[in-house]
Amino acid sequence: MTAHGASRYGDLLAEADSIRSSNPKRFLEIIVVLEKRKSEATKIESQKLRYLQAFSTIYQDRFADGFKQSTRLYKQVSDVDLKFRTGSLIANLTAISRDFSTGLPYVHSNLEMRDKVKDKKIRQDGIGTAAMFYNQMGQYSLGLKYADEVLGGSPAPRVKCFASSVKLEAQQVLGKLDGSSDSFDSALADCLKLPELMAASTLRATRARELAKLGEIEKAVALLEQDALPDVLATRYPRLIAEIRSLLGELKLKKGDLTEAQKQSEETIALGDAIKSTQALVTAYGTLYQIAERRGQTEQALALYKQYAQAEKAYLGDVKAREVAYEMFHEQTQQQSQQLALERESTQKARLVMVFLMLLLAGIIFWVIQIKRHQGQLQRLAQTDTLTGLGNRHFFTQKSERALIDAARAGQPAALVMFDLDHFKAINDTYGHGAGDWVLKQVGKTCSSHCRKVDYLGRIGGEEFAVLLHGLDLATAARLAEDCRSQLAQIDTRECGYSFVVTASFGVSSTAQSGYDLSRLLSHADQMLYRAKNEGRNRVCAYTAETAADYKSPKRTPTLSVVGGG
Repeated sequence: MTAHGASRYGDLLAEADSIRSSNPKRFLEIIVVLEKRKSEATKIESQKLRYLQAFSTIYQDRFADGFKQSTRLYKQVSDVDLKFRTGSLIANLTAISRDFSTGLPYVHSNLEMRDKVKDKKIRQDGIGTAAMFYNQMGQYSLGLKYADEVLGGSPAPRVKCFASSVKLEAQQVLGKLDGSSDSFDSALADCLKLPELMAASTLRATRARELAKLGEIEKAVALLEQDALPDVLATRYPRLIAEIRSLLGELKLKKGDLTEAQKQSEETIALGDAIKSTQALVTAYGTLYQIAERRGQTEQALALYKQYAQAEKAYLGDVKAREVAYEMFHEQTQQQSQQLALERESTQKARLVMVFLMLLLAGIIFWVIQIKRHQGQLQRLAQTDTLTGLGNRHFFTQKSERALIDAARAGQPAALVMFDLDHFKAINDTYGHGAGDWVLKQVGKTCSSHCRKVDYLGRIGGEEFAVLLHGLDLATAARLAEDCRSQLAQIDTRECGYSFVVTASFGVSSTAQSGYDLSRLLSHADQMLYRAKNEGRNRVCAYTAETAADYKSPKRTPTLSVVGGG
């Protein structure tokens, strides 16, 4: 093979590559020539030809064959730049065929290897494909992120055209456009120079939506009818054609042009399976049933509404499937990469495979432990009063109710102590909330020292605490409460910077008088706490038949809220 021949073959490859989407007819002609002369190609040129052949196959709507060709090449090619391009081609194909779960790994791998790609244009083109893929998947924030990355690197005209289209589409969906036409006009001019009709059509559809959103229906219709529709038909891409036609039909309906609205909507639906589960199909049926309603065609309107509802259900199912695919991918990325590694290393010795599996198992165990640990931390946070470290109101109630059920079944006694700090509001007001918080912590520590493992101590209000004592009768519980009261009065407050006395009023109830219902125990203990307050504070009052009979206080609703700071 002569040097001239090699150069000429490379030139043809480069020409075909440069016009693959802007001049499809010439592109296909060059591919035929290259296939006939493939004996002249070097190894890398042969692989580049295979890439263009896969692109050609996909362009001719032979998606299954194109997928096989491109995935086979992806596995075999070693050149980083060509592998990156092939991954982008697969990602683009899966976006077209709506097989996002298949395309996500290729997008992910490409983004990870992008810094290793030598050719700036190839790198930017691949990142632009990732941006387009995420837009198609409904992940517009990611689409915008990668489109901005491309546009920030002074891309080639074609790449800039597509990246601008993706960016503006994402901004429109995310509500980040400012209403100006400047960015659209500039991007559209860039795309029409090439010409790249698919990107131009997407830009016009996006601009028309934004105009309609701003109430400029006439401008939106003119843009679609005069410019977008003729160009989009030339792309032969059903989904994009459906998008333009359905939007035009919807806007014609808003203008009151029922005939043209019906025509565009019916043309959309006529595209058949190529646009199933799309917003365009939903819009088209929605327009048609509204037209029938306006014309008084009740039966037809009902039939069309049913088709509209079915189309909407299918579309929402597709949206949900895309969301699930995206979420699942992030959970499965590591597992999938490990599986790919296993496939690549399948010829290695069994010993290496076993080592790998052991590492995999260790990783899974590690993550299970981490997850369990995290769950434990969350559970503790949900059950604990963060200031004192005691159980919170919900946890105290939950544990106490279960303990009382067990005690009732076993015929064992139980008692409940409720206490409220005396003059706590005055402590806060006089010495500050820092001192008040210090007191609450010390109270928790002091009373915890009097509790056993089977008892439940909780902070159930601002300065209100409660203890459920398992297996204790009223007299024993009252003695324990007295011990706590005495210890609280001995707390040395100088550590918080002030000197004052901490006291509390205690109320005690037991299952012997109040039964095993927690709310009743709380109510009776609360009455005794109130009595202790009335009798001068800093004392213990126990609920007995005698105290219940002569108790003369205002009615109080049994609750776990703060009793009072007084």
